[in-house]
Amino acid sequence: MMKMREITILGGGGEVGRMAVYVRFNKSGVLLDYGLGFGENDIPTLPLHVAPSSLKAIIISHAHLDHSGAAPIFYISSNIKSFMTKTTRDLLRIMYNDMLKISGYYLPFEVNEIRKMLKNVSIVEYNTSTNIDGAELEFYNAGHIPGSMITVIRANNRSLAFTGDVNTTLTRLVKPADPKPIEADTLVIESTYALVDHPPREEVERKFIEAVREVLENGGTVLVPSFSLSRGQEILSILNHYGIDYPIYYDGMIREINRILLANRDHLRDPTSLEKAISSAIEVKDWRDRRKALRQPSVIVSSAGMLKGGPAVFYLKKIANNPKNGLFLVSFQAPGTPGRRILEAGTISTDSKKMIKARVMWFDFSSHSGKSGLLEIIKSIKGLERVILVHGEIKSAENLAEITRNDLGLEAIVAENGQRITLD
Repeated sequence: MMKMREITILGGGGEVGRMAVYVRFNKSGVLLDYGLGFGENDIPTLPLHVAPSSLKAIIISHAHLDHSGAAPIFYISSNIKSFMTKTTRDLLRIMYNDMLKISGYYLPFEVNEIRKMLKNVSIVEYNTSTNIDGAELEFYNAGHIPGSMITVIRANNRSLAFTGDVNTTLTRLVKPADPKPIEADTLVIESTYALVDHPPREEVERKFIEAVREVLENGGTVLVPSFSLSRGQEILSILNHYGIDYPIYYDGMIREINRILLANRDHLRDPTSLEKAISSAIEVKDWRDRRKALRQPSVIVSSAGMLKGGPAVFYLKKIANNPKNGLFLVSFQAPGTPGRRILEAGTISTDSKKMIKARVMWFDFSSHSGKSGLLEIIKSIKGLERVILVHGEIKSAENLAEITRNDLGLEAIVAENGQRITLD
């Protein structure tokens, strides 16, 4: 009989990103995510290793590279089955291609391994289950981005739920996670924002639209650097919903992601609304279009979200010195990134003393649950005994662990990389 013995934290312990958890049964097991971290100079770092021969399957929660980026390494010498939604698989084709362009020199695999991995994908859907050698796998909407999923594993009367990245807040793009149908005695949950609650979405949208209108009506251009996957589409939807009556442009990898999401409508909250938002905006196809976008008051939604590359860097240089313009950041700005530097110092580069004159604002459009949402998930899962905190800085994870112990009476573990936790 298949018995679920222990889990090993391979990545995501005391850190945001590089998520990877190995669930061991008897002599083999299942891998939950296998993502990349991005250290100094954007050099990718992999999770701790597990032998491909010990894997029955790899489950990818969603297409962000900090959860999926390192998985192709297992296809150098094996044909392991991987489980994910169709949306995630289709998104990974473009995400992996972009990853190779930027970081390929540092990665221990190439395009052949990526192709091999995608050929071994088994498509799953929300609220369905499948079986691997006596272990049952269940899948639920995680509410993070289109196609993101919570996975539950059941074997020998033990059960484990893994959230990946999760969000219980309704957004313009996806429906929120609903943990109420889930039963599990062990929960592995992200803790990225376990110290804070995000402001109400309607309030963030209102402030964003007010600021956009102020810049446009004053004759300026608004640059909105956005993550290509999910955030760019959400911003286009918000601008369309509130009826911004100025040209709206979108540029960078957002263009290809748009097409993939519209081809996977089942994982969108309102596909007709997104389709309308995209069709009413202007796709930037070449440099002539980029120059045209800057000649009149307009909104430009462009990758990359942290201004580390992409067309957004070009637009920034063009709008930075005019106080009529606006630079509105809507994505998380990691330490050391150009976007973070602008928020903290007001300059584009470390060696520049020239301050940005454009109006700079940051808006909290996070696709992660905050403190209250994470607690809501923990409280909602039936039969829960143990909570394991991953994908968060130590302070965040410890805060959620303390509340889980003291207020809910559950065992709570702040995970460390390399840690083994017995389930049997």
